[in-house]
Amino acid sequence: MAYPEDSVVQSWLDALSGLNVHVKKMFGCYCLYCDRQPVGWLSESVLSLREVGLTCFPGDLKRPMPEDKIQEIVIPFDCCHAEWLPRAVQETAESIKAKWKPGRR
Repeated sequence: MAYPEDSVVQSWLDALSGLNVHVKKMFGCYCLYCDRQPVGWLSESVLSLREVGLTCFPGDLKRPMPEDKIQEIVIPFDCCHAEWLPRAVQETAESIKAKWKPGRR
């Protein structure tokens, strides 16, 4: 993994400006948080969004198979301003948050 250029990080954040998002440097890339939930990684110019079974993605994005070790969807930079992206990031955060509610196992 490699840190993306500052302009690339800013482009992704601008595309998600209506959401409560921020990034934090770690493990050679940036972790993307939405509503305080880690939803993905920014590395080089791509966003790797955690796979949580969303249906709002276009069919040309490769989704991981259930047996794949890494359960993330790689979203190329040219999808940075796609209209479905903010919804996908917000729904990912909500899915993660619901999965880890206190008292739920």
